[in-house]
Amino acid sequence: GKPILSWIDRHNTVWKICIIPLGGYVKMLGQSDTPESTEEHALATAQLSDTDRKQSFEFKQRYQKASIVLAGPLFNFIFSFLIFFAIFAFKGIPNTPSKIVSIIKDSPAYTAGLKSDDIIVAINDTKINKPREVSQLIQSSHGSTIKMEILRADKTMQFSITPKLDGEKYILGLSYSTYLKDYIPVSPLTALSLAYHEIESIVTETMKSLGEMIVGSRSSKDLGGMISIAKVSGTALSSGFYSFIYLIAFISASLGLFNILPIPVLDGGYLFIYIIEGITRRELPSKVKEKMFLAGFIIIISLLLLSNINDIIRIIK
Repeated sequence: GKPILSWIDRHNTVWKICIIPLGGYVKMLGQSDTPESTEEHALATAQLSDTDRKQSFEFKQRYQKASIVLAGPLFNFIFSFLIFFAIFAFKGIPNTPSKIVSIIKDSPAYTAGLKSDDIIVAINDTKINKPREVSQLIQSSHGSTIKMEILRADKTMQFSITPKLDGEKYILGLSYSTYLKDYIPVSPLTALSLAYHEIESIVTETMKSLGEMIVGSRSSKDLGGMISIAKVSGTALSSGFYSFIYLIAFISASLGLFNILPIPVLDGGYLFIYIIEGITRRELPSKVKEKMFLAGFIIIISLLLLSNINDIIRIIK
């Protein structure tokens, strides 16, 4: 939209705050938002002064262009890493036991003998470190019987439960608390390792989920949009300062991963094009780029619409 506030800093960078605040972006001197024809490109570059040519993105080497577009997602990951490290080093590891708060009568969990206040320790010998892992492991069972380790009044117990298909999800018929109990202190060196593994876990789980949606083994209804982000942010904020900045780190890492995907329009799409051009030693025709950018734009808009429609449907239900 039209800028409502604009200024130029001492580095000659133009800053703008526009009327429709849907995110932000950076446009380098000489960079076009869309592929230009050879004639348009020649006309645009001819109008640049010698000084502008030296600073222009268009006149940079291909490896320089690649490093520039890679910088955005890279700093998303660096920012996320620093926040995770700060939380783990100065506060500790979040201790959030998966404590059962309610069980539906005649559900698989009820039939197996689970009770309220039971704490889910492990599923199929996989230790539960975070409440969200419970749902992930239940879905990955695809309806087969799971072995659940439960802590009940300081006594460890084993249960075998067969999840029931409810619509497109497998359920046990229980709900569990995600309330943060406390933090377990760790050394700075351990905090470094944990911060790295936290980002690794986010990337791995996200890529796995996307892959399952693509092949159809997971419903696209799990996608959430702006309403979901606002709802989760509100919940995190009400849970405390550290829960909220943890969510900021999580979102930053997710943005870094999303932006590095090889979808034209995104940073990863530009990087993909530069890699192809580097291998072939020639620039892709502008018509090919135009079709790639159009396809990328359609993918992004489709994801935006689908995720926000899912949010609206959840509200209605």
